Amino acid sequence: MKHRSFKDKVMKFARTWHLIALAALGVFAVGTGAFDLNFAVRSWYVLILGAFIVVAGLLDIIHRLKGSLPAHFSAQIQGPLLWTVMAWMLLRMSGPYYKYAIIIPAGFITWIITTYPPKIFIFPVLFAFIIEASLTISGRQPVVELAVNMLLYGLAAIFLALFVRSDAYRKKLLNSIKKAKKKSDAQEYAKDLGIISSGPFILEALPEFETIENKEQLDAFTIKTITDSFDLQLDLIRRSLNLTTVAVLWPDSQGRELRLRNISTIRKDIQPGPYAIGSGITGVLLSDRKEITLASVKAGFSGLPYYNKKEEVGSLVAIKIIDDLQRESSRVDKKKSGILCVDRTEKSDWNESELTILRLLSKKLSLDINMGKHLYAINREKNAFQRVCVGLRELNSVMGLQSVFDATIKAVKTLVQADFIAISLLQGEHHSIVRAEGLYAENLTGMEFSKNEGIVGQVMKINHRLPAGAEYRGSAPIFSKEQRFPNFGSLIVLPLQKEEGDSIGALTVAARKPGVFTGHRRDILELIAAQVAIKIDLAQVHEQINKIAKIDELTNLANHRTFQHAFDVMLNRAQRRSGRLCLIMCDIDYFKRINDTYGHPFGDQVLKAIADALAGTVRTVDLAARYGGEEFAIILEDSDEYGGMEMAERIRSKIEALSLHKNNDTINITISLGLAAFPNDGEKKSLLIDHADQALYKAKAGGRNCIKAWSEIAIFT
Repeated sequence: MKHRSFKDKVMKFARTWHLIALAALGVFAVGTGAFDLNFAVRSWYVLILGAFIVVAGLLDIIHRLKGSLPAHFSAQIQGPLLWTVMAWMLLRMSGPYYKYAIIIPAGFITWIITTYPPKIFIFPVLFAFIIEASLTISGRQPVVELAVNMLLYGLAAIFLALFVRSDAYRKKLLNSIKKAKKKSDAQEYAKDLGIISSGPFILEALPEFETIENKEQLDAFTIKTITDSFDLQLDLIRRSLNLTTVAVLWPDSQGRELRLRNISTIRKDIQPGPYAIGSGITGVLLSDRKEITLASVKAGFSGLPYYNKKEEVGSLVAIKIIDDLQRESSRVDKKKSGILCVDRTEKSDWNESELTILRLLSKKLSLDINMGKHLYAINREKNAFQRVCVGLRELNSVMGLQSVFDATIKAVKTLVQADFIAISLLQGEHHSIVRAEGLYAENLTGMEFSKNEGIVGQVMKINHRLPAGAEYRGSAPIFSKEQRFPNFGSLIVLPLQKEEGDSIGALTVAARKPGVFTGHRRDILELIAAQVAIKIDLAQVHEQINKIAKIDELTNLANHRTFQHAFDVMLNRAQRRSGRLCLIMCDIDYFKRINDTYGHPFGDQVLKAIADALAGTVRTVDLAARYGGEEFAIILEDSDEYGGMEMAERIRSKIEALSLHKNNDTINITISLGLAAFPNDGEKKSLLIDHADQALYKAKAGGRNCIKAWSEIAIFT
């Protein structure tokens, strides 16, 4: 092992000196002008040398950034030497920008001198001087330029060195170091206490809608935390000071009565309350007085309202618990302050140490209350944040328009207590309600309104949410004069606006209760509306793309791909149900002659006319498709050969009656049709298509403008 370790060290040492030798070779190449732009471009070996130097220098930088600091002196200087050559390579290859690129080596030398100790920076500085001197000796630059460059490097280095050594810089650096150390120590302490856990962050573990904590759960969690903390502290103080009872009294939200919130006692005769404001000793604290102490209390004292019996109380202390530590020195609302009550059987006076402890307890309880408020607010914010994120996740996970509408309704209902939600989409000068849920939704869905009436129309025009305070008194029409909805107390209409452009619709949310849509909720709903607008726009584009992928653009019939897929589905259904199916193939007679005579644009008109005739003739359960060129296909569901012949004849007759006009000519169109029926003419798709196609061929060969069934020609094949 020792032999191998020694060998590794030797190899590493050798590799280091190889890199120093590479840097030295680079110095020679730069100094002789090998990296001057014109010469370097023409010399592949120079470019290879430069590539080796750059790669070696970058690898050294990467190792240092990872914290791999070299131990040997030779390894310490190899990086700066390679970087020096790289800086002058860039300078010499800058060509016409040489005067501006001089800042590269100047900045590099300055940085090296101020960053590294003299035993390190002396070597790259020496390399830089050798390069500059070599360029002068080889006639690449005049002596004056050498002197100016060296002066520039020197002045830059001196200026930065003086700045680094200045008091202002050192103070700033020391402050930065102190802050970084303090932050690091705090992080380490938090890790030791387990405050910082390695568990997933909120965005990495978002719950489903149904599992998000509700308000009651958050309230219970915060109250339990404060209560447990109070109980523990009261019990600790009681045991430490050998007290009879330590109790916290707190006024209700209306300030009408005191309630016993926490108590640690050895007595059994506790009256849980509530107590009237000012009961017993607490009445003294109704004024600006913050503390009262009593010793050698008379027998039969009844100043502590939570005791049922007038047993002996030796001494007591009552201290106000101010719920805002920052306002402790100011006047405190007597109805909003709690009271810490302490008593014992000893009749001696309270010494300063005991009073200090009790005052600190009061402040600690006040701090716990404030921490509880912050904890409650954080939990509420977390809950709201989760709801927003989950709502956005739901929106981002869907594509189709109907799915976007569903996700929008779900997100809004989870974020706010809404009694009515509607999504309107703009179509020219009108907008229609595409989805509504809640009160009045049944009568509104699908209704169309003018853009110039109602709050919703105004929102789409001005691209701003209304009403301003999200309050509704039933006077202004929401959609039109007929839709006022006086039962609503809260209303917010938000524009569905995509990327600061015009509105594509509006999101309307209403509630019976006034004041539902507070400032934060309005902002959240506005965020949701912005995402809904984007998703609706994407969904519309997606549906349009799907339609393009399924529909033939010229005839607006199903295309060949859709025909093949639909045929598989319909045939599979017929096979499972032991049903029937009929396929009709049609071809326009003499279509090539029409194109050659009247032109392809007129041929497109013929195709459109045929497609319209097919679409207007077949049933909704059937499928008409453009098979290719001038050929069409019709799939008749639950039809046998007889039904197929009837449909084929209706199609043939309808198209024969068509008259198209071009250049004062009247052109009559006819088609030939062939059909095959499942299961008599075949049970596989390929066989049915082949048989219908052969029947079509016979129809065209038999004079055109006629219909042939596979069963008619099967006996001759």
